[in-house]
Amino acid sequence: MKINQPKLISSLVKIISYLLIFYILFLLGKSLWTNFNLRKSIRELNEQIISLNVDKKNLENLNLYYQSDAFKELEARRKLGLKSSGEKVLILAVSRPGGAATPTTQNFSDELQKEKETTAKKEPGSPIPNWALWWQYFTK
Repeated sequence: MKINQPKLISSLVKIISYLLIFYILFLLGKSLWTNFNLRKSIRELNEQIISLNVDKKNLENLNLYYQSDAFKELEARRKLGLKSSGEKVLILAVSRPGGAATPTTQNFSDELQKEKETTAKKEPGSPIPNWALWWQYFTK
């Protein structure tokens, strides 16, 4: 069986040209996919830059506030108990339930003993079992 020489060359050229076209399309698809991923990464990085700039601006504003006289005065009042000149400070006694005195270092042990006694005298909150309370809660 003799194969025709020009037919063989022509079919070989067709196969090579198809392979070359397939390879070019493969490279084109790969470059498009890489381009898509790069654009996605750039978009995410730009969003991250915007977020970091907002955080930076907030920190700058907090830094300015912490350096201001208003913050220093507020912290001196809150933490150190200081007052401005011309102000009067009132100290109000806090009334405790049951008319108990405010605990101080002198009467601390007495107040602790009273607290223990009142806690020991208290009865449990409810004789109804827990499952019945849940049943009432869900069926109401």
